Amino acid sequence: MSSQAFQAVTSKLIANSVSQGINAFAYFDWPQTLEEDQYWFSPDALSVAHTDKRDELTEAELIRLAKWECVNSFSLNTLGERELIENMTNVMEQLKLGDAQEYLYHFINEENQHMWYFQKFCRAYAGKIYPSIAIPVEEKTLSKPLHHFLVFARIVLFEEIGHYFNIQNHKDERVHPFVRSINEAHYNDEARHITFGRRVLRELAADALTNDEDVAIATHELSKTLLVNYNALYNPSMYRDAGLESPMKIRSYLIDHPARQSLYKNVILKSANAAFVKIGITLNFPGDEND
Repeated sequence: MSSQAFQAVTSKLIANSVSQGINAFAYFDWPQTLEEDQYWFSPDALSVAHTDKRDELTEAELIRLAKWECVNSFSLNTLGERELIENMTNVMEQLKLGDAQEYLYHFINEENQHMWYFQKFCRAYAGKIYPSIAIPVEEKTLSKPLHHFLVFARIVLFEEIGHYFNIQNHKDERVHPFVRSINEAHYNDEARHITFGRRVLRELAADALTNDEDVAIATHELSKTLLVNYNALYNPSMYRDAGLESPMKIRSYLIDHPARQSLYKNVILKSANAAFVKIGITLNFPGDEND
């Protein structure tokens, strides 16, 4: 995409953020409590979906699990968006995006609001946020263009995963109405963020992916990100809090399940994967070694 076309897309996104964005701090009518006999997460989006493990659980067990999968999802968003804001803030003034630079301020403002309402939900209705698992990061000396590209590429992957669950949860009428409203609000903002992310990757790739070594490094780093994000969807704490026996055994079974691996690659991240292929990166997904 030409720089002129990129600027035009970003100008439209800025206008939409102004006209369609919400003030999350005043938007939601927070109930005192949430009924726990309703799904807080679509049963079709649970980590046990598409496996025989779902059939082994009673309706009551699925509803309890849905509560804690919701908490896990919102916890991941809280911590992930905090990291996203930090990383973007660190590089945004180094980028050369012309007038499109302005959109980054809208992006950060919206992510800050998301972080606020996700953490508020977890604390108000579950009494906690699930902590993230520290992942050792291999220190590499990267060119600035490649570093900037990886910052936005990781953001794209993170947001595409969240987008899938927003869609599943805000459209499913079995899910508690308040939870649906949060997913819908997040979906509306993230649709703009994803459009920007895919476009900006094309702009950044020209300077970042200049040779085979750059492509190999980017592929390696992003494939690690895919694995970390995938594993985070199967937090043993949510199985434990739902009262299920052998939470680590459940986690291992689901992580290795071919249907779950296929869903991640061919449904959840199908569009993102296609976008990376267009710029010359073939990502390695969990389970690819078994193909």
